[in-house]
Amino acid sequence: MKKIFGILLLLSAFFVSNAEICKIYGNAGTYAEETLRLYTFSDYITMTKKIIAESKVDEQGYFTFTIETDETFEAFLDLDVFIGYIIVEPGKELKIVLPKKTIRRREDIMNPYFKPYEFYIRILNDDNTVTAAMKKFDALYESAVKTIFKNPKHINPGLTEKQIQAINDSTAFCKNQFFLNYKKYKFLELKQNAIYKNKKAVVRKNFNGNPVLYKNPAYNKLLKENLGTVLFETYGDTLFKLLGMRAGWNMMSKTLASSDLCSDTEFREYFLFINLYREFYKNTIYKSNIISTLYAAKRYIKNENTLRAVKNFLDNSSNLMAGNASLDFRLPDNETYMHSLSDYRGKFVYLGFFSVESYTCKKDILLLSSLAKQRKDLLKIVLVFKENNTEKIKKFLKNIDTKDITILHDDGGGKIIDEYNVYVYPTYFLINPEGRLSLISAPGPAENFEAAYFKIKQEWRIKQIRKNNKN
Repeated sequence: MKKIFGILLLLSAFFVSNAEICKIYGNAGTYAEETLRLYTFSDYITMTKKIIAESKVDEQGYFTFTIETDETFEAFLDLDVFIGYIIVEPGKELKIVLPKKTIRRREDIMNPYFKPYEFYIRILNDDNTVTAAMKKFDALYESAVKTIFKNPKHINPGLTEKQIQAINDSTAFCKNQFFLNYKKYKFLELKQNAIYKNKKAVVRKNFNGNPVLYKNPAYNKLLKENLGTVLFETYGDTLFKLLGMRAGWNMMSKTLASSDLCSDTEFREYFLFINLYREFYKNTIYKSNIISTLYAAKRYIKNENTLRAVKNFLDNSSNLMAGNASLDFRLPDNETYMHSLSDYRGKFVYLGFFSVESYTCKKDILLLSSLAKQRKDLLKIVLVFKENNTEKIKKFLKNIDTKDITILHDDGGGKIIDEYNVYVYPTYFLINPEGRLSLISAPGPAENFEAAYFKIKQEWRIKQIRKNNKN
């Protein structure tokens, strides 16, 4: 027994000793006294970010990140207006330079479509890094895409191959395996868009039976965005039937085990999750079925990377489901009085997220004013403006009768807008008198909302009558 224990200790020491320190340091005076955080993606399907290192910038502007790792992987600094990417390499010391601290402009804060400027972080003390290779590769790749797809109707396969060869030759100096895999799947993405139209063949030849590269951005982008619907496109009748029956993850996996698209167990787990993930965001009918399937999957999935991605998805997505409790909030109106969503328990709530900059919101507010007068009995209309500016909101509502509508506005944090996953304005939800979500992405007032509301109200009343009769 002691001998076995000693061997285990030696083995554990061996594996721990493989990890090396990657030191990332520099001087950024404009960030003095602030804490910088280095992130990576917990998984590349949900793109959930996690902190891997923190550094307090001292008074002189110096900072240092220390990461212990045995593998090369992508990391990034979120600087609000900027997102800087860097490739963490075991054993490397990387001196970096950051852009001057920039405060987001007011119009950018108000803009729901604002995207930070993304760039590769400049490394001052080492020209032979994966970060430098990735930066050069991506620049050449973007140029090649423009050349190849200049005339999308007449794509020249020979030109595509020539461009790929030129990029490959120009970046041959970097032999790091992470970078070689990145190149391989970026080139495959280019070929798949330009030449290879048979998605199933791409999956068979390049994914099934090959190592699953959970932490490689190019591998996952191609698999998720270009090929992430292949299973439902190929076996849709069977998979939708299993979803409808709530047959569960294990039954789905066993059904696909003989497929030449995902006969490899490890890849099948990952690819099935990706397909369910994609289907969840395009199919409104099977959302709850997909959620329950993935909850069950946690008992069966063997690979920790796929399991982590599933858990991230469930954590991020399961709150906003029809039948779930609505997310309560407390926000001010234009006179600074506070209102909670739960204040309207006992009525249906037509919850809308608005922006003064949206033309559709301007049209909808007139219809909502009329609807509020007609449906005072059991329907309360609550609008949340993303702008934390009462003057702008009052100007937007000028000459419109909103006395039967509760007008609220964001308190400046944007938390409730994030929690309700609002990206476009207007966005609507219908909440039942028990405070549960009845409609996600409910139709607008110009999209026959009243018919949908009437149907749901009738169904709810019938359920209440049945419940009361049982009691």
